[in-house]
Amino acid sequence: MNTYRRKSRIHKIITSIIENIKIYCLNTSIHGFYHIAAPGRHWTERVLWLVVTSIAVWGVVDISLGQWQRYNENPTVVTLEKDFRTWRFNLPAVTACDQDRVDPDKLELAIKSRWNVGPDDGKYEYLKNFTKIVANSDLYNLGGYEHFKDDQSLNVDLFELAIEVMPEYRIKTDSLETLPTQWTPVMTETGACYTINSIAIWDISIEKSNRNDTTDPVSCKYSSQSCYIILQCKNIIDFYVHSPYDVPNIMQPPYTTYPSLNVFTELSTLETRAEDGVRELPPRSRHCLYADEPTKESRKVYSTNMCRQDCRSRLAMQLCGCIPFYYFYNDGPKCTPKGMFCLSAHAHRLAIFNGVKCMCSQQCLDSIFREFSKDQQVWNKAPFHDQGTLRLKLRPPRERYSRYIVFHLQDLIVSFGGAAGLFLGASFISFVEIIYFILECLLRFKSRGSRDATKVLVKKRSEPYENQIKELNNILERI
Repeated sequence: MNTYRRKSRIHKIITSIIENIKIYCLNTSIHGFYHIAAPGRHWTERVLWLVVTSIAVWGVVDISLGQWQRYNENPTVVTLEKDFRTWRFNLPAVTACDQDRVDPDKLELAIKSRWNVGPDDGKYEYLKNFTKIVANSDLYNLGGYEHFKDDQSLNVDLFELAIEVMPEYRIKTDSLETLPTQWTPVMTETGACYTINSIAIWDISIEKSNRNDTTDPVSCKYSSQSCYIILQCKNIIDFYVHSPYDVPNIMQPPYTTYPSLNVFTELSTLETRAEDGVRELPPRSRHCLYADEPTKESRKVYSTNMCRQDCRSRLAMQLCGCIPFYYFYNDGPKCTPKGMFCLSAHAHRLAIFNGVKCMCSQQCLDSIFREFSKDQQVWNKAPFHDQGTLRLKLRPPRERYSRYIVFHLQDLIVSFGGAAGLFLGASFISFVEIIYFILECLLRFKSRGSRDATKVLVKKRSEPYENQIKELNNILERI
């Protein structure tokens, strides 16, 4: 009995669904559906219209999914602009690294505080050489640690040792535009250095500041006047010129100056820009990251070279089980002199990321500087014989790349409507009809269920047995 009721209920539901679909097909404004349910049609004609309508629905879905994928994955385009006369272009960032990164006055104090050894001690010269190796080494020149790798007493914080003995900056800066006068001490892959005009150095900065640093580098307006930077110093310094949105890449050759040497360099620049709406897109859609969109929670800034340094840090961990002190901002065990010497055997692998898949996103804002010309002069006479000079002159750019949105949300909606109109002759109201019809069916079904429940619950009360007997006796007496 229960099986029969269950089958009967299922049959009623199926019949109701078919009946509602028929009603919808006869009343909808979408083309093709009427001919499927129209009265008086042969079954083959209904099948034909069902196939044609199904193909049309498939066409709408397929095209709409393609447009949705385009909106999610590739809504932007990079174009080449040439209206250069109204531009302001960025000056480069410069990172200055002394070739001798040990201040003699600080050296004695650093050794005394760690090993309690003074200049008169026989071990002082040994510790002095070790300190110079630590301060003057870079990621690709670590062979000097060989003589110290087995000395357990040298297992100190190499990062703290390097910054404690680093010299103060002694660089005079001049420019057509006003550059920041304060050079920021940073830890790079070539050791402790100083950087100016870079907005990407928060993570590698040695001295963390709470002040609200500017998010825009110094720029120069296109004009007949040349944009330039002049750097003067009295010691041997390697200058790394790089994007103001990035940190230095020590794989690029620096400009080296020493007293009496004047280096004249003309640079060309190529910038990448993004319109305002691009930032509102998710990174996976615009295929680039802004400087304030780090990929790690422990980071404050994103840049391409910082991403590559993270890859080298992971590779160093795989090769030698430790992280060199240049990456002090990364979590993990820091290398001792033995670990640093271990890395010296893998310098080539670290340079080419051998063994690590290093996927770094492009930067939405970037500037690339290339050397256009270079000249050197040695001045042996006063007043310039005791100082070195680097003169950076920028050629005004005549083209740049800009990232624009070419497929907005409005375009996505229009493409959906175009596909629906082309294949089904549907409009926005047609889809409102579908929602309206579904709600109407649900309400009708609920109302019918309520009426059935009422019929079951409201029963006529039966008369008591005594009353029935009395009623029967009254009838018999009348007879």
